[in-house]
Amino acid sequence: MDVKEKLFRELRKDNIRITKQRRAIIDVLEGKHLTIQEIYSELKKKGYHNLGTVYNNIDFLIEHKIVAQLFINGKKHYDLTIDDSTHSADSHIHVTCKVNNNIIEINQGKIFDLIKNDDIFKDFNINKLQIVVEGTCQHYDKDSCKDDASCFIKSLQASKLL
Repeated sequence: MDVKEKLFRELRKDNIRITKQRRAIIDVLEGKHLTIQEIYSELKKKGYHNLGTVYNNIDFLIEHKIVAQLFINGKKHYDLTIDDSTHSADSHIHVTCKVNNNIIEINQGKIFDLIKNDDIFKDFNINKLQIVVEGTCQHYDKDSCKDDASCFIKSLQASKLL
């Protein structure tokens, strides 16, 4: 049984409905970081035309920690948190390029441990830690940077060091 079906089964046990719209949003977000307008555009292609329903379902998915809301390059983005066992709604690191808006996730537990174990937090239980790292490549060139082959973030992702 895949991760989504296992989650749906758990929610049903708690008498929580998994509607067609919720499934559609989860499918649209799989492997992507999208704004509400991008989600809505994708859902319209699938026959869902009510923006209010999208907002309500996104709120539901955030409340149940199926989706995380993050602010990247000044915009709200939504990220499916059940498609990768190395992170959750409460532990995320995203790196994004301010030039081409590429977004990747870094799943480095040692970074979270370093922050959580710092003396400043010794009397504080951290429940949620999301980090967004925004920047540009050190050797930024406005013409070549928009090409994914030249993008530092894409090269990081391809290197499998994450």
